[in-house]
Amino acid sequence: MATSTSLRYGEQNVEFMRSPTKVAIRSSVGHGRSMGFTIEPMFKRHPVERLGRLGRFEIIDIQASESVIANVLERLGRSSAIRSHVSVYHTSDDEVPFVPEGTIFLSFEDGVSDRDIEDLLTRYDLGVAFVTKDKFYTVYSQNTDTDALQVSRRLQDEDIVSLAEPDLVTPRQPLDIDIDDKLLSRQWHLENKGEFDGTTAGFKKGADARVIAAWSLLGSLGEKSAVVAVIDDGVDVTHPDFQGKAIHPWDFVRGSDNVQPAPDLNAVEAGDWHGTACAGVAVGLPGGGDIVGAIPNAKLLPVRVPDHLSPPEVEKWFQYVTEKGAWVVSCSWDAAAKCYPLPERISKAISHCAKQGRNGKGCVVVFAAGNTGSDINDPPNSLNGFAIHPDVIAVAASTSMDRRASYSDMGKEIAVCAPSGGFPGWNIATSDVTGTYVDANGVERSSGYTPGAYYTEFTGTSSACPLVAGVCSLVLSANPELITHEVRRILEITARKIGQESDYQNSHSKKFGYGCVNAEAAVAMALEAKQNRDVLAS
Repeated sequence: MATSTSLRYGEQNVEFMRSPTKVAIRSSVGHGRSMGFTIEPMFKRHPVERLGRLGRFEIIDIQASESVIANVLERLGRSSAIRSHVSVYHTSDDEVPFVPEGTIFLSFEDGVSDRDIEDLLTRYDLGVAFVTKDKFYTVYSQNTDTDALQVSRRLQDEDIVSLAEPDLVTPRQPLDIDIDDKLLSRQWHLENKGEFDGTTAGFKKGADARVIAAWSLLGSLGEKSAVVAVIDDGVDVTHPDFQGKAIHPWDFVRGSDNVQPAPDLNAVEAGDWHGTACAGVAVGLPGGGDIVGAIPNAKLLPVRVPDHLSPPEVEKWFQYVTEKGAWVVSCSWDAAAKCYPLPERISKAISHCAKQGRNGKGCVVVFAAGNTGSDINDPPNSLNGFAIHPDVIAVAASTSMDRRASYSDMGKEIAVCAPSGGFPGWNIATSDVTGTYVDANGVERSSGYTPGAYYTEFTGTSSACPLVAGVCSLVLSANPELITHEVRRILEITARKIGQESDYQNSHSKKFGYGCVNAEAAVAMALEAKQNRDVLAS
């Protein structure tokens, strides 16, 4: 089998490199535990390492020759505990895994007959799981060990096929970073007065998002009917800053409305705390505790999702927030891989959300740009398919000194930047998961980033993203009739230029987008557009 396969995936031609030693295995129904007993004996004969779960699969690494690997796979295939095994692929040297799930997103050229479609499905031994109204097929191989990526490559050469993408599962990565800086101005990102608690170092007066000024202009803390969806990990809806806020919570891991964080009892740190921090930046309740969000009056639609990205699953996330009435969707994560072209299935789901949500006016979808300091659209070195989606507002990060945060990703698709943590400035205070838990060793640990109900060191584009999501909700509070692209246009027109003049070409900077988000000016323009929509035509 070829070690590299060129495949049209999303809007990119991508080289998927097959790992020579890693394999993804899936247990048979009811054999999740016994699969371990199948694998463990191999450790004695061959260096087989279990690398952990990814969606429905477990990834193993067999450090041996091709013949030995073939022998191990043959033994796995004979085990009743193993349903299937497939190759693991990478898109770059970061070796982040992409695993074919077995299904393929398929469409045909206009005018192709049902007979020709049936003939092709028969020839490739493909079953049909689902067909949408606009004739997009979800198909699967009748042979569970068939590599859907390789089948998709062959399908793309068929004249009657317009789209053939394998559904690939890959790790999801939250976009916060940890800085051990204990001094912090609690709400400087909303209004930076140039000092905090007698300290001026690290602060620049006015290096903020102008949120408090926007509240004054709006005459409220935002529309109470506004709904901000936070797609992330767990959200502590019992937190004082979320009391009475959560509507339509849903956990795509548990399959229930319980979105409470679930710490890993075997881990040194709890984890599952990122969503709570993001939600606090966006919608923290006034008077509920020690912090307040950008739109304190808004409702919170918390959606807890797994730590991996599977196109059919991500599609469901965006369908859910669309159906449940989100005004704005905040996504502070991307794929763990340096190079992640967006699958068509996900791209279509985001577009539908952004254009058809909110009763046809569209949900405003906001994504964090990322924290690697890379260009978000520089394949094959780096590619964030979510952030470059044309219907997404991609957010970079600036600091309390009005400088680019050194970690912030860049690119021509950046819409705006927003205040977040970063040296030599200060970090963000936000809500944290409350309570404690007892780990597998009997040690009591904090359920959140730190003990207590608040985290004073939140940073990264993870914090910038929900801040912009909150500002978008303030804009819609001022003028609910705005459609999605008008909200984006307002943010771009009103953004505050920071950095150097040389950073900008035609008013846009790869570092800062159109500048730092300016809630006051954006709300003012939204109010003006109520009387005269021509102001958006400039």
